[in-house]
This record gives sequence, structure tokens and C-alpha cells, in this order.
Amino acid sequence: MTTFFLDGQAFDSDENESVLETLIRSGNSLNYSCKKGACKTCLLQHVGGDLSTGSQRGLSARLKANHYLCACQCIPAEGLKLKTVLEQDLFVSAQLVEQVFMTDNMMKVVVKVSENLNCLVGQYINLRRHDGLTRSYAIAKVDGNVIELHVTRKYNGQFSGWLFNTASNGEQLLIQGPLGQCVYKAEYQQDKLILIGHGAGIGAALGIVEQALAMSHQAEIYLYHGARTVEELYLQKRCLSLMLAHKNVHYRACITAAAQIDLTGLRCQQIQPFELAASEHPVTRHNRVFLCGEPEAVVKAQQQAFLDGFEYAKIHVLPFEYKDLRSVKRG
Repeated sequence: MTTFFLDGQAFDSDENESVLETLIRSGNSLNYSCKKGACKTCLLQHVGGDLSTGSQRGLSARLKANHYLCACQCIPAEGLKLKTVLEQDLFVSAQLVEQVFMTDNMMKVVVKVSENLNCLVGQYINLRRHDGLTRSYAIAKVDGNVIELHVTRKYNGQFSGWLFNTASNGEQLLIQGPLGQCVYKAEYQQDKLILIGHGAGIGAALGIVEQALAMSHQAEIYLYHGARTVEELYLQKRCLSLMLAHKNVHYRACITAAAQIDLTGLRCQQIQPFELAASEHPVTRHNRVFLCGEPEAVVKAQQQAFLDGFEYAKIHVLPFEYKDLRSVKRG
């Protein structure tokens, strides 16, 4: 057993238990979401004692310089001293300005931030509501200090349930970010872009395509959307229009569940999007891959792309990590 301190209070951690796991077990109300170091929701500040390797993995240079760490990645050493992070140090104020149903379970959410955060499509932000509940969402579009997000209604999802059923325009929020590096850069202009969006990941993937076109991308662009059903291809018309408007853009719609209807004439096929992409694109040094969406699909595709020979540095990922509320864990 290891004893560490948070805001002067002692906590006893079991062997190989993270700071976050100890705090949850002890009834502490520290915010968290993915528990994998991706969302940056459970940040604390290091004020004394030894810090374990990996505690600051994935943090920006600014966060590291201010001695922040991810509680979910920190295995405490004896006598470790931590401090709760003040909201004003990490969050800025924002307002919910638009909610549009794109399907029964997909909503476009637009927020206006009190200051320009210089966000990029393909990054993500943390949204925090009045009671401290916080979730991470990918940026699908950005115009100055106005940010568009695509939110899937999650079964038993506290934050998505609130957005779909209760929240209204004018709600005050706090925003942390932007975070992540799954973004288009000018030096990619000569690379063939292969983008795969799983579920709501198509919002970020399409946004990256539009950013590439705005920056005069020269090479071919292939965009794949993996959805369980035809109804979930919520951006298909927009993707097809983009393909018609730009000769170097190619769009493929993929149905991943057993089709209940005849797909003939619907401009989609029953196949996993990465399988289709792999069959259409032999590996070359000019290929660059972007993977956005549900974490299991993204991680699986990332691993397969690497095994197939894609350069690891040219595989960009944006997995939608979220709090697992299942009473029985998968596997």
C-alpha cells in the first residue's frame, strides 16, 4: 500500500493502482472520462514527491511546464503530493448556441467560446457543464471562436442525454483545449490522403478533407464512412456533393452491420471501411492515413495499417474515448 496526498488529504493506494482509481474507490469526486490518458479530464498538479514514468504522457509542453499530470496514468510513489487544478487555469467560458438533429441519435452542437482558442478540425475539446460533468468531443468545423461538434446519443450517456433531452440554446459551458494532433498540415499537399470516419468520426474526417481543399491540396483524397446502417450515413449527401465538386475527392460509404435492405442503388456497400481502403490503396511512402471515431474501430485500423506497412508517423488517429458505463465490462 502506498500513501499519497491530494490537497493535503492522505489516500492509500493499492499495488499498481493509479491515482484516479484510488480516488474513485475512496469516493473522491474528481472528474474523469476515458481513463486512458486521452481526454485530459482528470488533470491534477504535481507539487511534491517522485512522479512515475508516463504520468505526463501526451500532455502539451505548456501543461508539463505547469506540472500537470493525468491522474489515470499516474502510479503514486510514497509521499507523492498533488493539488486540485482550478477551473480558471484550464477552462474558458462558452455558450451553447445551436442544436440540430441530424438523425434520431446524432446531433450537431455548436458552441461559441469567449475567446479564440485557435482550434483545428481533427482536434478535440472537453466540454464541462454547470455541475462539473465533462466529456470530450471532436471538432467537426471551426470558424473563429465558433465550434461545431457532432454528438452521438450514448445509451445511459449522462452528457449526451443532457444535450439531447434537456439542454437549450444559451446554456453556459466551460471548454478545455484544443487537444490532439489529428490535423491537416500544408506539408501534406503531395500525399495521398486516406481518411476513415467511424460513426460520428465522419464529421471530423470530412472537416479535415475540407481543410485540405481550402489549403489547395494537390494529391488524391479518399474518404470512407463506416456506419452500422444506411440511416447513420448522415453526411452522405454532403460527401457526394464534395466529390462531384472536386475531381481529386473520392467518397465511399460502408455499412458495417448485416444489411436489412437491398443496398443496390444506395451508393454504399456492406464492408468494413478499412478493409475496403486497404484493398484500394497499396502501401506507398506518399500515403497518409487519418482515422476518426469509435475507439475500438480506430485502434484496430491503426494496428492493421502499421502491420500492412504504413509509416507510423503517417497514421493519424482521433479515437472517441468516453466513460464506460456498462455494469458488466466487455470481455
